[in-house]
Amino acid sequence: MRERLIANIPRELAQVETRGRMLEGYASAFNYPIESGTRSHPQTTFVRPGAFARTLKNNLDQVQVLFNHGHDSRYGELPIGTIKDLHEDKRGLKAQVELHDGPDNENIRAALASGALRAMSIQFETIQESFNDDRSERYLEELKLWEFGPVTFPANEGAVATLHSLAALAVDLEKDVTDETSLTKHQSEPPSAEVRESTLDEARLTWMRELERLGLAHDAELKVEALRMAAH
Repeated sequence: MRERLIANIPRELAQVETRGRMLEGYASAFNYPIESGTRSHPQTTFVRPGAFARTLKNNLDQVQVLFNHGHDSRYGELPIGTIKDLHEDKRGLKAQVELHDGPDNENIRAALASGALRAMSIQFETIQESFNDDRSERYLEELKLWEFGPVTFPANEGAVATLHSLAALAVDLEKDVTDETSLTKHQSEPPSAEVRESTLDEARLTWMRELERLGLAHDAELKVEALRMAAH
């Protein structure tokens, strides 16, 4: 099974507008630079025009509209609306959604109407991709779209934020800690628990600063997962 990824775009690109119960805006933007990868292997990802063509043709009835990717404790995976139109234009993936009428949607509709909620995000699987010669750039040429919708905190201006990328950062963190503690191997005694804990704390702090740089610090679920992974 292919890994599901998440890609966000900020309000300037999403261009979300509401009219009554109708939500219109861009769920994804073509050729927008998405900073991804890790500290040791940075990479920029681009979604290419035509990436959603097969989904739109064959699997549109399976695509859901969720708030915060279904991770919100109140709304969960309850769809917030029905897709009335979803198509590619020269800018990206443009959506028109009729928000459901009901108490669970009132807060979301109010936040959209006020302009407080404007960023959009997609969850997808990569079907076809390519890279430049040194793999510093990744081109997503065909994607299977699972869901999209408004999000409170986009990871950053278009960044891919996945547990896979957190796992890669965890590997970097483990290497940093190993390199740090290996400096004490020449000592006759192993480093004390206090010394190791101090080293780990500093490494965790460095890692959390990196997460902040990537714009992931606002996402509580990813933060919890990051800390869990760093602790092991």
